[in-house]
Amino acid sequence: MALGTGRCTRLTVRVIVQAAACSVMVLAALVLFGTAGVLSPAIAQVKAPTKSKLKPPVKADPTDSVSDQLNAKWLQENGAYSGFKKAEPTVVPASYSTPAVANDWGDRLVSRAMKYLGAPYRYGGTSPSMGFDCSGFVYYLYGAVFGQSIPRMPHDMAREGMPVARSDLKRGDLVFFGYRGTFTHVGIYVGNDQFVHATHRGSPVQVTPLDGDYYRDRYMAAVRLSPR
Repeated sequence: MALGTGRCTRLTVRVIVQAAACSVMVLAALVLFGTAGVLSPAIAQVKAPTKSKLKPPVKADPTDSVSDQLNAKWLQENGAYSGFKKAEPTVVPASYSTPAVANDWGDRLVSRAMKYLGAPYRYGGTSPSMGFDCSGFVYYLYGAVFGQSIPRMPHDMAREGMPVARSDLKRGDLVFFGYRGTFTHVGIYVGNDQFVHATHRGSPVQVTPLDGDYYRDRYMAAVRLSPR
């Protein structure tokens, strides 16, 4: 009888211990679930995309001396070897020399762009101090010369402008390159079948022929994006 009572007692203790262990596990699960429930809104808040903000127009910087320094340095180091040929100003007959016809804004845009020959390429760059990418160069110039904010990406720039045939290109027109219907590069026409542009990583802002080896087969379109 005593043996039976001892066995019963041991079984009772074992049941109590197992029940206590299950209770601990349940409590731990509840604590973990509660913690996850508290943290999850914070995590969701961190991962939530922020609303995009419109970039303000780039203001002109008449005191910018960086451009002159970059231009002089690049011409000194590379001008004699790069095949660079400065485009001559457009000659406009006197009878057509009105601002609307003479495309004065195009001359102003090109003149300012030529000051940045030698500026370094930087992906996402939109200023002389940090460097330019191709569309960032055009974006900066419209702000610096005209105080106007234009679209940042090439395909959006193309939609804003008036299409121009290659045979009708004028100084200041934007020329686009790419493949399979996608614009991947943009520059500014300077005359004499050449354009100025922020090239690619490891290469500076420079003037390149439209029929250059790389660009000849990738020329896609041109637009005239007149300032407002």
